[in-house]
Amino acid sequence: MAELYRTISNLERQHKRSQLNAIYGELMEQRRKLTNLILKRHLRSVQRTKGFYYVHANKGGKYLARLLKGPQPHRQIRKIRLTSGEISPFPQKIAEEFRSFYKRLYNLYEPNGAAEDARVHAKTRDYLS
Repeated sequence: MAELYRTISNLERQHKRSQLNAIYGELMEQRRKLTNLILKRHLRSVQRTKGFYYVHANKGGKYLARLLKGPQPHRQIRKIRLTSGEISPFPQKIAEEFRSFYKRLYNLYEPNGAAEDARVHAKTRDYLS
């Protein structure tokens, strides 16, 4: 197929230079071959799809589940705009940005070290006993 594309490209260049009917006829013949080749591939693909659907359509399997589920949105975050304004594709910076966003959103406090931890543990122990 790549060879056919190269042949057509060469014939187009030759026809632009010379404007000969013989070259134009050859160009049309090569284009017809390319169209037929593409059509054959397309028809084969359609037949395979129809056959696959015929075999798997009435079965409750992966194919039916995929049809029912429909298209899914992308679940990856490839880059993010940081609070500084720069755009970062680095996963660690993306995670840190999410952490700081939710920290600000829920106004989470930082524990005051060991004294705070001991107080929380004591309250939890009292509650559970």
